[in-house]
Amino acid sequence: MLPVPRKNARGAMGFKMSSFVNLSWLSPIFAQASERLNLGELAGGATVWLAVTGLSRSGKTVFITSLIHNLLSCAHNPNRMPLLGVVGERRLIAATVEGAGANRLPRFAYLSNIEKMAIPDWPARTADISEIGIEMRFAPAGTLGKLLSGITGSPASLTIRIVDYPGEWLLDLPLLAQGYAEWSRATLRSLRKGVRAEIARDFLGFVAEHRADATASEEVAKQAHDRYCAYLLEARDRHGLSFLQPGRFLCRGTLGEVPYLWFAPLEIAEGVDTFAPHTLGALMAERFEVYKREQVARFYQDHFRQYSRQIVLVDVLRALLAGRDAFDDTRLALDAMLESFRYGHGGILSKLLLGPHIDKVLFAATKADHVPDIQRDHLAALLRNMAAFPALELRSSNAQLDVTALASVISTAEDTQEIDGQRLQVVVGRPVGSKTQSKFFVGNVPIRPPRADAWGSPFLNVPVFEPPAIDPSPVDGIAHINLDLALEFLLGDRLR
Repeated sequence: MLPVPRKNARGAMGFKMSSFVNLSWLSPIFAQASERLNLGELAGGATVWLAVTGLSRSGKTVFITSLIHNLLSCAHNPNRMPLLGVVGERRLIAATVEGAGANRLPRFAYLSNIEKMAIPDWPARTADISEIGIEMRFAPAGTLGKLLSGITGSPASLTIRIVDYPGEWLLDLPLLAQGYAEWSRATLRSLRKGVRAEIARDFLGFVAEHRADATASEEVAKQAHDRYCAYLLEARDRHGLSFLQPGRFLCRGTLGEVPYLWFAPLEIAEGVDTFAPHTLGALMAERFEVYKREQVARFYQDHFRQYSRQIVLVDVLRALLAGRDAFDDTRLALDAMLESFRYGHGGILSKLLLGPHIDKVLFAATKADHVPDIQRDHLAALLRNMAAFPALELRSSNAQLDVTALASVISTAEDTQEIDGQRLQVVVGRPVGSKTQSKFFVGNVPIRPPRADAWGSPFLNVPVFEPPAIDPSPVDGIAHINLDLALEFLLGDRLR
């Protein structure tokens, strides 16, 4: 059977291999390989879903914008992404952005983001789920791919469908295994400890005046919800806390003010798990269950199950700077997020995700340009040691996992400075709001989570830096750290 001609997106004629190609004439080695590979995809193009997430201000929007811009620029400046095999081996022919009509979700705002970075300014942070497709056309590296490319007369192609979504949504997975009463007790216990006790004072005072066995009241439920959300926002934005549930209370996207969101934890005695009808506890519990069904489970079933590759961005430096409570909270958030990549028999995800699931996950410590080169390995080591990564890696049914440090945009330079008679490495950059550049000795990044008695003085001196001037035309690309290495881990096998 001959290849079937078709028109590509530009109207030119190409060929798409029929799914019933007779491969009996191939040598035995190719015939065996054909049983393991979808040859129609190799010849006509495949799609891989790359999901990008991270907690607030971890750099998701900048990461995706820089990734797209650098891929589009590789044809003009391949030296910008040399550690991505398809580029370093000079096999990339072209990269193009798919038209908006191909998107199922709202379109990621690449063009407006790159124009804002050209001002220069940082783009707005992720508030909802979005996607964008990048078509990569390249010369195959493998023997079978070269053969099929010769048959079709066309290069191989891969569409990378990038999905951006708030990492806070992953924090809700544990809710699926909890009832409202259990969640309320655990939440209120945490609200009475450390820095949370002061932040949540208004909410805790309100809860003390409204018992779970009181008559149900829409007004009281909404007031409790509003006070609880105010606590969550202050905990995140002013104190750097991360383990905050429910995630949609912080990142609602287009959801808006639907009534089933109007719940909050209440004071519930141990051993009490059900509530009499028409009580405040019963109203809250009902809404909690609807939230789990309509938002948490549906996200994993409708979106998460499509992803095959995932990168999770973590601002480790910000967690260190914010102090012990914020750092410990980031560790709790990482533990909760890791649950989304466990696929063991009988687990929550094994029941939700039927069919393919994520097979590669990269955790990346962002803003690696904020520390000197000799500190970047420390940054990655600290992230690896912040959560139970080794235990996760030992389970064969989990995704393949790695950890790195990266910077989507380099906004600093390195220099040395004499401090107390010693010549030390420093970073040079322009802090946000400043008109001039300054040198910063950032200190030492620990490779392990600090001991409780080590938080007496700040670990680092790292400001937020202004971005460099960026050419919005996809020619020169954007200077970065390890962006190409991250993409090679995540997608290198699909670009062979």
